Amino acid sequence: MSVTRIHINQNILIWAVERIGKTVDEYVAENPTFQQWLDGTKLPTFKSIEQFARKFYVPLGYMFLNEPPQEVCPIPFFRNIDDRSHDINVYDTIIEMQERQDWLSNYLRKMDFGKVNYVGIFTSENSIQEVCDKIRDILQLPHNWAFEYKNIDDALKYITKRMEDKGVIISYNSVVGFNNSRPIPVKVCRGFTLIDDYAPFIFVNSKDAKVAQMFTLIHEFAHILTGYSAGVGEIDIEHSSETEKFCDKIAANFLVPELLFKEVWINLGEDYATLSKRFKVSRFVIARRAMELGLISSSRFFQLYNSWVKEPIAHIENNKGGNFYPSAIKKNSRTFLIHVNNALNRNMLLHMDAYRLTGLKGDTFHKIIKSPFFI
Repeated sequence: MSVTRIHINQNILIWAVERIGKTVDEYVAENPTFQQWLDGTKLPTFKSIEQFARKFYVPLGYMFLNEPPQEVCPIPFFRNIDDRSHDINVYDTIIEMQERQDWLSNYLRKMDFGKVNYVGIFTSENSIQEVCDKIRDILQLPHNWAFEYKNIDDALKYITKRMEDKGVIISYNSVVGFNNSRPIPVKVCRGFTLIDDYAPFIFVNSKDAKVAQMFTLIHEFAHILTGYSAGVGEIDIEHSSETEKFCDKIAANFLVPELLFKEVWINLGEDYATLSKRFKVSRFVIARRAMELGLISSSRFFQLYNSWVKEPIAHIENNKGGNFYPSAIKKNSRTFLIHVNNALNRNMLLHMDAYRLTGLKGDTFHKIIKSPFFI
């Protein structure tokens, strides 16, 4: 029985390889048959194309186009590097979050939910203090709220819940969906914000150090108040956009308020480890605030900076032995899962669409909803 072989446009094949950061020569060296596909001496079978599309994270239908589709990151992204090798993972994550956001925004409108009333209420022309005061007002937090928590984990959980209670959907993840073979490196993406009047979304890279996650969370919340969708990786603040600098300043000032910091500094001085634990931020943020407030000189700050920057970055290790349920809840956001489940119960969403939106298949979704981790 003869095998049916299919002609695939050479441009599509090349595009599929290059979009994940490989070169054609690299892939041919690994898979010599690919060169025969390119020059037409041996055409692939349909099954081979299916496998190829799956391997390169390409929708199967794209393989039969005449020209590659234009895939442009839908939001500005700021980082130090020009590294295309992992861009496709960030891109697919943003698209996944946008799909969730589109569904949720439409659902909330149908259910007559009001708009999130603080989206886009400020610009970079406003004062840093004004924005920080508004964040505390929205979240109903005192200046020393972080002091109530012994560790960063509890503080992060608490403020995440406060934000979600006020209408923000927050996803903590470090891979595309649930695919551990598609990591999102911190240097490429620490987090991003997707603005919507009804369903603003924040993504935080859970692979990052917890103090960095805290800073990213406040930075991205500041984006919501300025109404500006954007993402950020590892970046030198001096080379970032004015909006990024503005949101960084908001995060630093919110997490390390001036009067409170000066009060604590009197007793602790340059005890950066203790100050970091007290305020739930990194030593870098503490030192920078100390410089900004005239407590240390700029030369002292850069001395500290140059010393610390040489240390290994403390990223979070994947907890492969951990419980899947709380991890799945954090990746989706508890609030998002609640809305999906409510829509199912109201017959406003098909089960297959619920599973697709959450990345959870069949019984897994319902087991998570009924689990003590969710309740």
